[in-house]
Amino acid sequence: MDARARTDPTLDDLVRHASTGIGSVDLDGRWRSGNRALGELLARDSWPLPDLPALFEGRDRVKVERGLKRFARGDRDSDVHDLTLKRPDGRTLKVRLDLCRIGDDSPPSALLVLLADITAARQIRRQLKASEARMQSVIRAMAEGVVVVDRSGGIRIANTRAAELLGIGQERLLTGQLGELGLVFHDVNGDPLAPGQVPVARTLATGAPQRDVTLGLYDADGGMRWLEMSTEPVQTDSEGRIEAVVATFSDITRRHMAELKLRDSEERLSLAMSGAKLGFWHWELERKVLSFSESAANLLGYADDEVVESRSAIMELVHADDREALIQRMQAHLDAFQRDFDMDVRMCRKSGDFAWMNIRGRVVTRGKDDAPRRVAGTIMDIGERKQLEARLHELATTDGLTGVFNRRHGQEWMEAALDAAERLNHPLGFVLLDIDHFKQVNDRFGHDAGDEVLRQIAALLRDRIRGTDAVARWGGEEFAVMLPGTDGAGTVQFAQQLLEAIRKLSTPDGRPITSSLGAVARRAGEGSGELVKRADRLMYRAKQAGRDRVEAEAD
Repeated sequence: MDARARTDPTLDDLVRHASTGIGSVDLDGRWRSGNRALGELLARDSWPLPDLPALFEGRDRVKVERGLKRFARGDRDSDVHDLTLKRPDGRTLKVRLDLCRIGDDSPPSALLVLLADITAARQIRRQLKASEARMQSVIRAMAEGVVVVDRSGGIRIANTRAAELLGIGQERLLTGQLGELGLVFHDVNGDPLAPGQVPVARTLATGAPQRDVTLGLYDADGGMRWLEMSTEPVQTDSEGRIEAVVATFSDITRRHMAELKLRDSEERLSLAMSGAKLGFWHWELERKVLSFSESAANLLGYADDEVVESRSAIMELVHADDREALIQRMQAHLDAFQRDFDMDVRMCRKSGDFAWMNIRGRVVTRGKDDAPRRVAGTIMDIGERKQLEARLHELATTDGLTGVFNRRHGQEWMEAALDAAERLNHPLGFVLLDIDHFKQVNDRFGHDAGDEVLRQIAALLRDRIRGTDAVARWGGEEFAVMLPGTDGAGTVQFAQQLLEAIRKLSTPDGRPITSSLGAVARRAGEGSGELVKRADRLMYRAKQAGRDRVEAEAD
């Protein structure tokens, strides 16, 4: 065995320190073994663990018991369930339980257990279903194929990845009917599916979502491409009928073909790890060697022999803004101040761009003096999760039409600014603006023209505020501007300048756009509600006085 092979983590190391709960049970559900992540997921610190069925309640427990019986009869090689887990600490999690046989005996003597927390994924799905408009913006950036099919079978939305996976031009896909595209899907045995058995058709017919259905589809070269598809009803009409179905799917050809060949536990574990975008690293402190597995190197775009096996070289790949914090976190663990370390950092790919990675590790060997000797850990690509988190934050805080804060986030921002101003005894100005005769713009030129006016006003406001200020869309044609550090006179001056700037904008027929503004400054001890009410009264006074003016309180 060469020196490199001796530094690679063992399979036991990988299982023990994986972030997924991994263990084994007998056919009665009694635990034989389990890794640290399993204990953390179950919130249990000591063995023996309760039998596998006893971790669940009601129907979920029955599902697990029935599954074990099927393995005992030799009827199953693997079984997957999404279940509800209630932990001893009171938390309730949604988990995915993956059972598969170990060895070739029938029935098997033991089963491999993979248990993963899918609570966050479930929550994100519910948030994305809340708005079709928001869903479309997320869909365009997704790495998965996504199509939305209406009740008649017409394809309303399809992203580029969907066209690639289905082998159909995107233009044709978007103008076609699902039943007229000539797509023939096959089940896992390779048999053609009747049109009504395709997951999209089943959801349209029954309203029931379909989860992780494996489908085969011949590609242009005559080979079978395997897809994993899930469907969800996205809205209903007033009579409760399904109006549309969103289908997401990804290419699992390699994974599916591997599943057909891999039967023993080590191969199944490797498959589970690759599906999670995981890599492994290993650190020999005395030899000062930190090495990446091939899968870890590949996450960054390198071949396994292109990553220099040293701590300093690998730390150079970490973004400068994250490096010191990671070093401190690792050192705190080595000094036994923390049980392990877990941190999200940006790392440089071979292409030069930075990607978000989760780095996790733990000391696995200590010397007689209790000094750490060897550390093993995982590295996971979390780029998609970070992008989705950022997009969800943007959708939650921003007005979709104008790009400025929405009212809810504007109010939150103002509360924080008022608290700071009160604490430091600083001034704060507030301007409430309403576009004059806006309804006439919509009535005469249509809502597209009205939307364009709103966007122009928002752009003008963004250009005129400082970095410490904020602007929010307060209502249909109302905007609010918050000016920390600006007193009453400064607020009125800002509002007057804003009034003049808006007059330079025009409607489609060349008429100038005007506005009515109320300008106030905060009073000591005043809350946001009273501040807004004062500005609102002044804004309506400006309208009653003939519009196209600023109203402010007398000194």
